[in-house]
This record gives sequence, C-alpha cells and structure tokens, in this order.
Amino acid sequence: MSQALCEDCSMSNLFTTVCAMTFQGNASNGLQQDAFFFVDDYYQEVLGITPVHRCDGAFCVAVSDGVSQSDFSQVASLTTMKAVKQLWQTYLDNPNQSAVMDILKIYNKVATLPKRYYGASATFALVYRTFAKDNQSNSSVVIKHMGDSRVYHFSAMTKTWRCITRDHNLLNQLVDEQAAAENRQADFGEYNQDGMASPMYALTDCLIADSDLDSNPMPAYESQTLAVSSGDCLVVCTDGVYDLVPCCEWQAIDETTDLQNWLKQLRKQIYASEGRAYDNATTILVRFESQ
Repeated sequence: MSQALCEDCSMSNLFTTVCAMTFQGNASNGLQQDAFFFVDDYYQEVLGITPVHRCDGAFCVAVSDGVSQSDFSQVASLTTMKAVKQLWQTYLDNPNQSAVMDILKIYNKVATLPKRYYGASATFALVYRTFAKDNQSNSSVVIKHMGDSRVYHFSAMTKTWRCITRDHNLLNQLVDEQAAAENRQADFGEYNQDGMASPMYALTDCLIADSDLDSNPMPAYESQTLAVSSGDCLVVCTDGVYDLVPCCEWQAIDETTDLQNWLKQLRKQIYASEGRAYDNATTILVRFESQ
C-alpha cells in the first residue's frame, strides 16, 4: 500500500478492507477482456485473487469490461484502467483539487487510441473515497459507471445485497421513455430486468476508440454518492459475474468473513452455474469497518 493512502488515517472513522478476483473463464474468444484497478495499480490477468489490503484513508477501485463484439476490446479496457490510475495518482499528489476522477479524461484516453484500435469498446465502474477534510469523518463513497459494469451494496442492517447502478442499455432506456410518457420518474426497481430478449441488453453508452468526436461524442455516465456504515460492503464487478450468479445467491458478509474465501466461493458458483463461466469475470469486494 502506498504511503499516500495512509497519510490521513485519523481523519476517517471507517477503514476499508479490499480484495479482488479476476479470471478469463471459458470465453469463446480465448481472451481476457476485463481489466481492473486495485488500490494503486491496474491489472489484466488470466486468473488471480489479490491479497487483502487495508486502506485507512482515501481509496479507489475500478473494473472495466471490454465489449466482446468489438476488436481489441482488451486494449480499450486496459487503457481505461491506466487512465484511472493516472487520475487517482494525480489526486493523491494534490488532494485539494476539486475535480476527482474526471470521466471526460478517461473518455479522451480511449477515444484517441491509435487508428488500428478504432471500434474497441469498454464499460467501467469505479468507487473511490477521498481524504476527509477538517477532521470530519468520511463515511461516504463516490460511484461512477458507464455501460453494464455494476456496483452492488450489502447492508449490514438488512443483510442483503442489492444493485445500485443502472445499466446503460436499450432496455433501461425504454423504461425511462415509458416513465416519461407517463409523466413520472422510473423506480429503480424497474431497471436491470432479467430474462429479456438479448437485443434489449445492447449498450447505449460505453467508451469507444474513435477520435472523430462528431461521430463519437462523450457517452453518458452516472455518478452518485453513497453513505456507508460499519459492516457495509460493496462489490464492483463485470457482467460475467452477475449474469451467471445473481446477487440474491451471494453469501452474506460479516466482520469475520475471509474476503478471499468469499471470492473463491463466488468463483465456484459462477463455474457451477448454467452458463459455466462463459465470460470473463472480475469482482472487487470492499468491506467498511470501524476504527
């Protein structure tokens, strides 16, 4: 863990323990198109589970999933995570800056890849917490995502998992259009429905390599701030996880749970599922604990 991540330990009442898992699975193209950023570096591995890290102050984790229908999507996902690392290091070097994890800068890194990579596409989801200021406790995190990489929240109070990000796909776009026609705001429970025809899950927004900004405008992304409590957990993951094992089948977590073992169990569930790990899968598990 870098020294910068521990400089303001006393300024936050919650610390985090984090662990990540990735595997290529039985992807038909034989590629690992997932990449992830974990604490202070990016990775794109065929198989691996990281050591468990403790972060007392600021932290950042992220995943990116290359869109399999595009060539060189593994380049797009890795470029996305390289951009996340650069932005996070810039923040650590200057924690007083107002713009943290600027998505436009991530978009520009992917959009301006060399022409041979044009069309390469990727989704992402990231979670970060900045250093606390003025001796205030820092009990919230920022979540940003684009496409269908997701973030899930485990409540220590209800002992249940729930998805807290809305996929950027045709299905959810139609949900919004229907709600607008009825002069109302869509309920979050209407999003991310299962069991629909595959064309309904076509992405409406993702990062695409193509520097012609007229034909490749900045895609939509979403940002939210989430208050967390001791015992709460987050999962940041690619669709190779939740497509095969819905969150209602994930194990609960408490302060005694071994995070590596939890991830290993999830991997077993993915391989034992009806889909038999047909896609790459990457999961980052974050647990919040009292100092």
